[in-house]
Amino acid sequence: MNTVLKDSEVPLYLQVSEWIRGNIYKGDLSTGDRVPSENQIMEMLGVSRGTVKKAVTMLVNEGLLVQVQGKGTFVKSENISYALGEGLLSFAESLESQHLHFETEVITSRLDTASKLVASKLGIEIGAPILYLERVRSVEGEKVMLIENRINLAYCPGIEAVDFNSNNLFPTIERLSGKKISFSESRYAAKIIGAERGHYLEVHEDAPVLHLEQLVFFQQGMPVEFGNVWLKSDKYYLGTVLQRRER
Repeated sequence: MNTVLKDSEVPLYLQVSEWIRGNIYKGDLSTGDRVPSENQIMEMLGVSRGTVKKAVTMLVNEGLLVQVQGKGTFVKSENISYALGEGLLSFAESLESQHLHFETEVITSRLDTASKLVASKLGIEIGAPILYLERVRSVEGEKVMLIENRINLAYCPGIEAVDFNSNNLFPTIERLSGKKISFSESRYAAKIIGAERGHYLEVHEDAPVLHLEQLVFFQQGMPVEFGNVWLKSDKYYLGTVLQRRER
């Protein structure tokens, strides 16, 4: 598309944003590339500066572009991958494997009692002691995930004293329990974040997120941790490697 359709029912700024998005998806613009300037887009598409600004702002908010003061607008770096089918990794281990710098902030760490749902997931009595852990993880300075964990205290004595600002959960569980984590049952779904969790991730309450519900088991098939992870949808995607079945 070299021009926009000014008699179209589609607003001009949406046509411009689609033109920029199309150039990115086709590969004409790659990660880190500077997009054409406002003046260049105005000249190429025959639209006003205000229309270009609105289109670019939309793509910045979408997470596709990033604006750098004094330098211009660029295609944002690729999203963070969470690999499926390559063994069970914690998100910290996944980030480390991608050589991404991350920080973890504990929001809540408290002794709690198992609700009916948590008890059924962990195979324990309603009211049995658990550790409830809530953390926000930032990657390269941006808050990208909210993690909620419920851990069976019977398997992990002393875990309530661990500082999870600097310790990762899976290795800590294995160390304190003397058991190896073997597998998980996981479910992913697209959801709306809501006000409370949106506050922690610094997004609007109506923002779409990727939600993971995960139940983690020891080698003996004993559930030890039931968790929820809320992932910014503009920062995360799932990746997997599938092997073709022999015929």
